[in-house]
Amino acid sequence: MLPTENKPYGGRYELIQKIARGGMAEVFMAKDQLLDRPVALKVLFPELSVNVSFVERFRREAQAAANLSHPNIVSVFDWGEADNTYFIVMELVEGVTLSSLIKESGHLDPQKAASIAADVAASLAFAHKHGVIHRDVKPSNVLLTEDGQVKVTDFGIARAATADGDLTQTGAVMGTATYIPPEQAQGLVVDGRSDVYSLGVVLYEMLVGRVPFSGDSPLAIAYKHVREDAPRPRALVPAIPEALEAIVLKAMAKDPASRYQSATEMRDDLRRFLNHQEVVALSGFDPDATQALPVVDISRGGGSPTQTMRTSPISSIDPPGRGTNWLLVGILLLVLIIGALLLGAKYFLNSNSNNTRVSTTVLVPAVVGESETNATATLTNRGLKYTISHQTSNEQSGTVLSENPSAGATVDKGTSVALVVSSSIPQVSVPNVVGQTIASAESTLLAAGFQVTTNYVNNPATVGTVTSETPPASNQAPKGSSVTLDVSNGPSQIAVPNVVGQPVAQAANTLGSHNLTLGNVTYAPSPTVANGDVISTNPAAGTSVAPNTSVDVVVSQGPSPTTTTTVPPSSTTTTFPSTTTTTAAR
Repeated sequence: MLPTENKPYGGRYELIQKIARGGMAEVFMAKDQLLDRPVALKVLFPELSVNVSFVERFRREAQAAANLSHPNIVSVFDWGEADNTYFIVMELVEGVTLSSLIKESGHLDPQKAASIAADVAASLAFAHKHGVIHRDVKPSNVLLTEDGQVKVTDFGIARAATADGDLTQTGAVMGTATYIPPEQAQGLVVDGRSDVYSLGVVLYEMLVGRVPFSGDSPLAIAYKHVREDAPRPRALVPAIPEALEAIVLKAMAKDPASRYQSATEMRDDLRRFLNHQEVVALSGFDPDATQALPVVDISRGGGSPTQTMRTSPISSIDPPGRGTNWLLVGILLLVLIIGALLLGAKYFLNSNSNNTRVSTTVLVPAVVGESETNATATLTNRGLKYTISHQTSNEQSGTVLSENPSAGATVDKGTSVALVVSSSIPQVSVPNVVGQTIASAESTLLAAGFQVTTNYVNNPATVGTVTSETPPASNQAPKGSSVTLDVSNGPSQIAVPNVVGQPVAQAANTLGSHNLTLGNVTYAPSPTVANGDVISTNPAAGTSVAPNTSVDVVVSQGPSPTTTTTVPPSSTTTTFPSTTTTTAAR
């Protein structure tokens, strides 16, 4: 049900229908009556409006986003308080979310994925320039208009980077775990490079069709972002260009210092890829490393004091006297001998090392599709170690889904191969929620272990009532999967009922029960319809009209109020209203 039914919300916005529901607010399509334009109205849940921290986050969202005006950012027009809660008025974007596009398409064409990511990076670069970090970059916050324009929305947990204080408690983690950067997962300070990481995960999902890390809980997923390497995109989808994979992995480096240092840098590299130019990510970046360690250059004094030898300038040595010449020659010969020995030792060690390296390298065997038992045995026989993580999948439980390094790679013996093994998804019976209110239905489905997606449709059922569910009730579906609910927004068209012959009061009730209103009432005489009953309606019975349409009625006054009877000339006729009396002349 809409927050207000008979008056504009906030005194200005006419609510039309609900279009989305999030974790802390509902979004409605509305009309700005002052500027006569469609808008999206985001209303905080009333129960959260009493929570000071939630209200403060909501207020900061409005203030931060309202200052951002960019073609790839959803504009914020207004914010305020009404009906004991808070609201934000935003640009209404007609289109689809990136998450729904990925779900529908599987994985996207590399060129399209790179183009979308470049536009998202452009929006982030603009926000960062104005001191705003998004902190929740994910596909559901990226909108694609019908003409292909990319719009980033929902700075719901963004805050100005220059603002004092923090709304979160110490160590608290905000954002969605699936796309969270390692530093944010650990409760550390975030900056623009954190949004770069999240965008890298989004680009990964666009290219591969699934996210790099999954788990049974947000905590498990966040742990993987911090501690585990993501499977290489090309190992999962070989058609991905190497340059684009390098961009993804550079953006997803666990150490912020190894990522692109700004969203602008990432955008520029994506545009180089789209223009068939060499990308920066391919030069000087190791795609196998998720965390690059700085190399210490001892020759430049970068090492510790014990690593750096200090020598005196030659000019500070006193010229030797004649008696010290032989001593100097001896010292020089000793130095030369020691140097030769060191060079020989170095050559021997290097040669030995090279021979050892050659003799101890192996090819990583192909174990994807094998059972966990067979895969680990194969790796062990090759002298390799392994780590195992589990991922829910439709594949048979215990089947290896991916390996990193990938099959065919040459590695040293003792190298650890990361295996991702399928974990079966428990099947749960879908409860029947058709006919329930949306709040009751959501509660029932969440308790059964499902996620909920809502579509608001025109339907004769009571507004806010679930009219259908997919998958249907009693079907078996994977636990944690989404059940889509169609929720009634009321009918789009109503047939005018036939109220002819009904008393006007009864006709008004009949129209009201059909979500119509009684309009103008006029009276006319009728020789066939009883006084006070409806003669006709406008629109006529059976006509399809919009809800709340006014229906005008014509009500009978009975027979004509004036009737004249002609008598012979010798008679006098006296006429009274509704009665005729004839008197004969005398």
